[in-house]
Amino acid sequence: MFTLKSEIQFDTAHYLSGYQGKCKNIHGHRYRLVVKVSSQDLHETGHLRGMVDDFSSVKEALKKIHDRFDHKLVVEASEEGKEVAKKLEESGLAFEIVFVPYRPTAEEMSRDIYRNLKADGVAVTEVELFETPTNSCIYTEEYSCSK
Repeated sequence: MFTLKSEIQFDTAHYLSGYQGKCKNIHGHRYRLVVKVSSQDLHETGHLRGMVDDFSSVKEALKKIHDRFDHKLVVEASEEGKEVAKKLEESGLAFEIVFVPYRPTAEEMSRDIYRNLKADGVAVTEVELFETPTNSCIYTEEYSCSK
């Protein structure tokens, strides 16, 4: 098995609808995203001969992720999330808001990023999203977990 690894970083704020702990307020992180792209075999012909993939193709897909989240406020597209966005807008604070169909936790964001990379044709096998330098979530679809 051959595995390429590439990473990016981006600064993002998020709001966790309904959360009652220390992070109940809008707050931000310097996210570090590590993506693994794997294959049992290398390309045998063409310009990718001897490669799993072209690093520049992977980096291009990661740039889309960066541009989607960097210096934005990520909010769940729930009634509460929309109300928070409305209050920010009414207060005159100009935030660029990204609405997502999930609560923007590290777990949900890592799954969303994984699936977006897959949809872009990247042979991603693992996404690790660091919310802090010492806390991360790894998402892969290799294993089946049950509660």
